[in-house]
Amino acid sequence: MRVDFHIHTQKCKSGDSPKRKISPKDFIKKMDENNVVMCAITNHNKFCKEEFQEILDSDPNFSIFPGIELDILMDENKHYHTIVICDPSEMKQFYETFDNDNNRDYDKFYLEYQDFINKVKEFSNEKIMIIPHFLDKDKKRAFTIKDKDKLISDLKDYVVILEPGKIHTMGIINGHDEISLLGSDVQDWEKYSEYELPEIKFKTNSFSKFCELAKNSKQFIKQQLDATKKFDIVINKKQDIVPIYEDINIVFGEKGAGKTVLMSNYLLPHFQAMGKKVFLHEGKNYSTEYENIIKRYESSVEIDESLQENIKYSFDKVIEYNEDSIPNFIKSILEYHEATKISTNALLIKKTEATFRETNNNNFEKLYNTATQNIKKIDDVKRINDELREKENNHRTILNSELNKLNKDVIKILKNDYRNVYINKNTDILLQSIKGSVTKKTGKIAKLNKLGFSDLVSKRLEFMENITSINSNLDGIKQGGENINLGELPNKGAIILEVKIVTLFPEYVYKPKSVFNKNNISLYRELVKKIETFSFQSFSEINNFFDYTEKSVDGVKFISEVIKKEVNIKKENKSIYEIYTPSEGEKAILSISGLLENTKFDCYLFDEIERGLGNKYISDYLIPKLDKLRNQNKLIVLSTHNANIATNTLPSQCIYCDYKDEESNGYYFGNMYSGELVGSLDSSEILNWEDKALDHLEGSQNMFNRRKNLYGI
Repeated sequence: MRVDFHIHTQKCKSGDSPKRKISPKDFIKKMDENNVVMCAITNHNKFCKEEFQEILDSDPNFSIFPGIELDILMDENKHYHTIVICDPSEMKQFYETFDNDNNRDYDKFYLEYQDFINKVKEFSNEKIMIIPHFLDKDKKRAFTIKDKDKLISDLKDYVVILEPGKIHTMGIINGHDEISLLGSDVQDWEKYSEYELPEIKFKTNSFSKFCELAKNSKQFIKQQLDATKKFDIVINKKQDIVPIYEDINIVFGEKGAGKTVLMSNYLLPHFQAMGKKVFLHEGKNYSTEYENIIKRYESSVEIDESLQENIKYSFDKVIEYNEDSIPNFIKSILEYHEATKISTNALLIKKTEATFRETNNNNFEKLYNTATQNIKKIDDVKRINDELREKENNHRTILNSELNKLNKDVIKILKNDYRNVYINKNTDILLQSIKGSVTKKTGKIAKLNKLGFSDLVSKRLEFMENITSINSNLDGIKQGGENINLGELPNKGAIILEVKIVTLFPEYVYKPKSVFNKNNISLYRELVKKIETFSFQSFSEINNFFDYTEKSVDGVKFISEVIKKEVNIKKENKSIYEIYTPSEGEKAILSISGLLENTKFDCYLFDEIERGLGNKYISDYLIPKLDKLRNQNKLIVLSTHNANIATNTLPSQCIYCDYKDEESNGYYFGNMYSGELVGSLDSSEILNWEDKALDHLEGSQNMFNRRKNLYGI
């Protein structure tokens, strides 16, 4: 479907080509042949109401609007061209305002800029549009960026659509959220099919609807000019197909007509099966919905697993630590040197003098724990790589290949470290066995493999490393958390959900509703205090440093009692957030706004979203929020009886539900721009959108005013 708002049908100026002339009958034929669904005749400084009326009376298959191309003089050096089109209902006033001079010299006629502005303002802003030549459209008479900005400023609240000279320029302008449409500016009707014209997604059957849509440039570009994904959903046994757009889709109809069935039985499972992140808010059980949102956000804030694993490992090592009686190193050395009752042959056995130096003093468990954490980090990076990059992405393949190599290196290093530990431990055992045998048979005291002093120091240093690890990882964990916007409450302002990770500290004083367990808080405060304040001097009483009850705690239990999630609802008050308890009615509002504030979903399904919401809240918060999600390419389906939502969201798709039985059309789809609703089972059955909307949609006085434009009544 194409649109052309710059068409010439007559030779007006002396420079006009005679090939521009075309009869109303042939004009209609050209529009149909080229699938032009909206157009305007815009002859130079002339509006021929007789010609327009003749085309209108023929009941064409397209929408046609009165128009004129005017010469505008901004000053002596600025002579511009601009097109003006209007609602057909204003044809008489349009003619009297812009072409009521039967003796007009079309070559010499022009309007002073301010006079032009004043004439436009004689029309309400939903009845007229201005389409100035812009940039590369006839550069001598095209508005510059500066003059375009002045025009838009002087005609605030009026729709200004820019007309460039090339389709490429049109794309650039629309990419900057300003509406632009190419026109044919037809020179030769025999070549009309060769002209580049913009395509639109939806045929609009009235000027007012087109104008309402064009007032929001972002939405107009997205809905009318940009490509939007469409999903064909198969409905029930009849294999009805209902299209759903990656945009805003409105579902309406009587109660019991199949709206909820459509949402819950077909749309929700369809998008879930596609792997999309989707939810369905059914407009009831608000407390449950509210609690589910809180739980969903709470579960999304996770305590770092690697930090927890470090704490668990280190805590178990600390709490299990014990020292046997410290050996008398000096006595052992003296016994070795002072031994005299040995045979001559015993002196020849040099194995008793052997010692060895350890190359690695790590233990198996610590090595395994470190390797496991490294492999998990590699897997996390691979997961992110797979999620963010398509399967055929070359960078994805290269990174995964390198990560696989790194994974093998971690395992290779672990095996090598295991080998060293094994050799160290078993060399020590072997030498002790040989020396013990010699001593037993000869009486010669063997030289110690190692005094044991370095073992003790190493053991204590490892203990201190574990103490430091617990303290540092607890510090790292308690920095976690997130503040999540739950939306706004009427007359209350912004509401946030604070989910933070808290850790128990020695000075913590228990308060009602605390996340920590009142029954054992003293035990764990003392444990945290002992770990936090441990020093080398504490080794003098190390075996009794932790009492029996404390030693019965393992790492898993310690983490569960010392590290907690704390959840608070807070309300903004003079830039400060204070804890707030929403009422049941406010929970209903937050159950909706909390989902709308979460941009991580792909599909947003709301069944009767308006329940419990006032019209002001719908207008001031809900609709702007839906518009913001639409601009992020989210798919939104709203079942509603509210005219405010159904019209002001400017949906791409409307679905009318009228399910009666298996043999009849259960669903009709279309949009308010074309005014048609086509049966899902029998496409020959077409309903009038305006009739069904007025029957089934409710709204405020503002909505009835809006309906006047959208419905054409």
